[in-house]
Amino acid sequence: EGKPVFIDFTASWCLSCQVNKKVAFGSEEVQKAFSRLGVNALIADWTSRDETITRALAEFGRNSVPLYVLYSSDPNREPIILPELITPGIVLDALKEIE
Repeated sequence: EGKPVFIDFTASWCLSCQVNKKVAFGSEEVQKAFSRLGVNALIADWTSRDETITRALAEFGRNSVPLYVLYSSDPNREPIILPELITPGIVLDALKEIE
């Protein structure tokens, strides 16, 4: 579609995931930036350790959550992998990289 995509690999039992959701992704600045850029936000819920999500995590060299992947609207660019512990500033910096 020509829009950025953000994938949030998360689980209900993941404390870091819940803190990041509230502190970083719940930030008004981040919400506005996602909206302005038309980011398609997807959630990969690994609460039940779904095998499809397990394989997707492995593709990024991970075996657990959280994992945050930001794809540019340009299919030729590599995705940006955000750190496990994030702040609104980290998310906003990543979004600036794909503008």
